[in-house]
Amino acid sequence: MEWSARDGVAILTLASPPSNPVTPHLCEALHAAFKRAASDPEVDGVLLHARGRSFSGGDDPCGPVCGADALNGLFEQIETCPKPVVAALHGLVLGSGVGLALAAHYRIAAAGTRLGLPEVKLGLVPGGGTTQRLPRLLGADAALEMMLGGGMHPVDQGAARGIVDSIAEGYLLSAAEAFLRDVIASGQGARPSSLRTDGFADPAGYQKTVAHHRGQAGRRSEEAPREIIAAVEAAMLLPFEAGLSFEADAAETCRASAQATALRAAFLAERRARGLGLEADVPRPALDRVAVLGGGALAVQVTFTLLNAGIAVNWGTRDPAQLLDGVPRLRDAFDDGVARGTIGTDEAQERMASLRVGDSAAMTGDAQLILHAAKGQGDVPAPQDVPRAAIFPGSRVEALGLRFAQPVPSARLVEVMAGPNVTVTELAVARTLVARLGKVGVRVNSSAETVGSRLLAVCQRAVDALIDAGQDPYAIDRAFLDWGWLRPPLMARDVLGLAGLARHPRAEGARNWSAVLLEAGRSGRASGKGVYDWTAQPSKPAEDAGLRALVSDLRPAAAPLAAEAIVRLVLGAMANEGARMLSSGMVAAPSEIDLVALHALEMPRWRGGPMHLAGAMGLLSVRRALESFEHPDRPFWTPEPIFAELIKNGRSFDSLDGRAA
Repeated sequence: MEWSARDGVAILTLASPPSNPVTPHLCEALHAAFKRAASDPEVDGVLLHARGRSFSGGDDPCGPVCGADALNGLFEQIETCPKPVVAALHGLVLGSGVGLALAAHYRIAAAGTRLGLPEVKLGLVPGGGTTQRLPRLLGADAALEMMLGGGMHPVDQGAARGIVDSIAEGYLLSAAEAFLRDVIASGQGARPSSLRTDGFADPAGYQKTVAHHRGQAGRRSEEAPREIIAAVEAAMLLPFEAGLSFEADAAETCRASAQATALRAAFLAERRARGLGLEADVPRPALDRVAVLGGGALAVQVTFTLLNAGIAVNWGTRDPAQLLDGVPRLRDAFDDGVARGTIGTDEAQERMASLRVGDSAAMTGDAQLILHAAKGQGDVPAPQDVPRAAIFPGSRVEALGLRFAQPVPSARLVEVMAGPNVTVTELAVARTLVARLGKVGVRVNSSAETVGSRLLAVCQRAVDALIDAGQDPYAIDRAFLDWGWLRPPLMARDVLGLAGLARHPRAEGARNWSAVLLEAGRSGRASGKGVYDWTAQPSKPAEDAGLRALVSDLRPAAAPLAAEAIVRLVLGAMANEGARMLSSGMVAAPSEIDLVALHALEMPRWRGGPMHLAGAMGLLSVRRALESFEHPDRPFWTPEPIFAELIKNGRSFDSLDGRAA
């Protein structure tokens, strides 16, 4: 942090760009600076601003953070400063950066500034008095919208509009200094947010909003939203100091929770996976135009996703009819976005205008990356230095492949397949593409299999083994529904369709229950019946007595396992398969397996993936469960040697990539 002064105004500059994190060092520096400003008779007011692209990104989850006492103490010092304090905001203002801005007496922002409180996504409660000051300014509705959603909010509209006093015209620092001098000249002086009551103007409405959000949160398993709602309620019911204590207790409860640990692990895993295993100094190539070769649904989805990210597309096929069908579908997708307000009409038209279509051979010349979206495109001529990637499922990967999770426009996962002949240049282009699309990329060293397909297969194989052992199929799914998996294994099986899973082999004495059901005419949701009966309410499958009778006739009954035991066995089998992938070098870190599980299998993020959960449940407990489960498929259930190694050294899978000690 830097100090300067001119004509009675102390200018405090956050000088750790690009994000200016709120670190213990910054807290100490600001504490000293405000102490100096308060005691300096030559200072009439304080202006707080920042260098770089953003005012402050708040706490760095990978770095040291200020403790609750230090943060509250600093913000109280700023708020009780006897001289007016103006915060000049720009770029992104996140987390404790928002708390810092709220501690100031006045706020002025550059156009385009966005505020966000992402703590809930990490299972945390916003600290530094944010849950107490924000409702005083905005009321319960807008404050909870910001804190429970965790998204970005423009300062000039919506929920965040009541936070700032002015939107700067022209140069922010000059406008903020002029604003501060007007405050000084008018004698308005300090205006602590803790004394504001604007948001409490309608007490009954405030409490009604709190009750509404509490009812919604009560139907979910996440702890942090409930604590945030309680803290916002306390903001109106308790004196400010008592509210700060309430917030601190709630924040500590959440920070120490298993949910916060899992969510933080997922966040750090996504950050770590961005590099795709490349050195930091590998150049990041430009990627302005991509060729998509081949027609069909995948090509349409990928082309739309590229265009929507601002990447121009050359779409080529050898069958003009596929373009005649596909281009109108693209227009419909953009029209739908306009209707929903996610994109403006002019922007949608601009993106469609960056699309070229034609024969495959004519589409590769000026592309910086070529994506094969269908079979039969590998021999299309193109400049030799242009990277090519096979993206359609099942294609063998010799160099670079990409496997987009479905549906491509909204799903975030991309498995970046690194075949035996992949080059650094190809991986660098893939890294750029994943970043431009705003997706999560996981490098997979494989020519064919994906991590997602292996996790899905082993999950279903484990569930089949439980059914072999006499467990009720619906009890298995209920165990996972109660655990928090909204699309549990057998329900997911029906949605995917049983035909693909029915081809997977089983050991002697074990059944592939997808094959059994398929032979009985139950192929999944599309046909109306699979494991569940989908005919009455397609969006709400029903348990089916006919399925129970079919299963019961083919295997002996057994005493039901506890839900906890079912969850441990299935997740343990998935972690065991993850251990096999690690030992083969298919992936570099356990966290990458967890990312695929969270994004491709839609496991609850607040629980974590199977590798993290094996540690959370206790590796020894998981190993014993795998060893003691009686089933003919013994090699499948035999724990990998790494379990014994980790247990011996008191470690978990998380420790292998630095997520835990």
